[in-house]
Amino acid sequence: MNLLVIGGGGREHAICHKLIQDGAKTVYCSPGNPGVALSGGKNVVLDLSNHLAVMNFVLDNDIDLTVVGPEAPLADGLVDSFRSAYLPIIGPTKAAAQLETSKIFARQLMHFSNIPQPSFMICIDQEQAIEAGNKFGFPVVVKVDGLAAGKGAFVCRDEAEFQEAINVIFVQKKFGETSVLVEECLIGEEVSVFAVVNGNRFKILGTAQDHKRLLDNDQGPNTGGMGAISPSPLAGKILMNKVRNRIIRPILSAMIENDTPYSGFLYVGLMIVNGDPYVIEFNARLGDPETQVILPRLKSSFLDLLNSAVGCGLVSGKVILRGAAATVVKVAQGYPGPYSKGNVIKGLDILDLDQKRIFDKGSESSDSEWGMVFHAGTVLQGEKIVSSGGRVLNMVGVGPNLPAAIAAAYTLASFVTFDNEFYRQDIGRRALKY
Repeated sequence: MNLLVIGGGGREHAICHKLIQDGAKTVYCSPGNPGVALSGGKNVVLDLSNHLAVMNFVLDNDIDLTVVGPEAPLADGLVDSFRSAYLPIIGPTKAAAQLETSKIFARQLMHFSNIPQPSFMICIDQEQAIEAGNKFGFPVVVKVDGLAAGKGAFVCRDEAEFQEAINVIFVQKKFGETSVLVEECLIGEEVSVFAVVNGNRFKILGTAQDHKRLLDNDQGPNTGGMGAISPSPLAGKILMNKVRNRIIRPILSAMIENDTPYSGFLYVGLMIVNGDPYVIEFNARLGDPETQVILPRLKSSFLDLLNSAVGCGLVSGKVILRGAAATVVKVAQGYPGPYSKGNVIKGLDILDLDQKRIFDKGSESSDSEWGMVFHAGTVLQGEKIVSSGGRVLNMVGVGPNLPAAIAAAYTLASFVTFDNEFYRQDIGRRALKY
């Protein structure tokens, strides 16, 4: 099969890498990154806002399936355009993607479907938001309704942080004209669940825990993600049955009843309170950097699963996963504010360019430790690969258990480096306590 993957970050590199492993003939990625090319993919520059141009590329290059990575093309209706031309594509329609693109849509649909979630109030202006904040007390959560590149959620621990969030949203209008949700702040542990969906059918790919804060011990500003582990040690059989029966099945049924049937990837962000799951958010895509720890664990064919998801059902049988995985995200100094660019990535030449292994013990076919590097913010400058984004590299370790996977990720981080880099030293540490 020939495939096209839309996107250019670490998530898309991980998707391309797995599809190539699964035997795809050619995997194009737009815009892609140098890591995709190192894994055997082909980067191509397409104007993703020009749906006709993208579809012409698909037709001209005999693409059998297109996979959408990031949220922006979904919100822009790329899937709708493909489906109108009967071109196979993985992702929800623009209307179905409202599960992510409109926090208010998702909360209201969950409310009418009795899906467990925090209490919330919809606020159209500053005055209503302040009133809602006073009602809930602190801590409280404020969320911008639409897409905000992962920066539209504010966990306000006190009055000062709440006023700062209100100022950013309604006075500075950083997110334009928008309504907000003011929500009860649930206290518990976060778990992310990922599934491939086709209508009311779904297959769970795995679970993960993200590390959003910049600094160790979950301090500092929120980021796009400083690391992740998979599986979550909290995601036992009892919890996962609750997730299936209380959350995923009801939301998929509600989407069908709403005349917005869902297909594609579904990200379920949960807060676990006293053993029960509550939905913090839905995303209409795979997570980043969670994808980078889910897919390396996947022994089943991701290619076969996606191919079946555009038909009338999903492949039968269980999704088979190996041990555990962890990723440490290396960022440029200054991120998530202004950051350094153009730093040469050192150490890639010592790695096997396919599996990215630097470990003497075992291989990917076993459950021994191994690792790989997924590129998130890099570009090719002459013959050198240099940093170009805030989040630069994902150092992924895989092993028979979580401690081994974490150790492998940090071993890899010591080999592949760049100037002015920074990364957390405690990825997965909290999970090891369970």
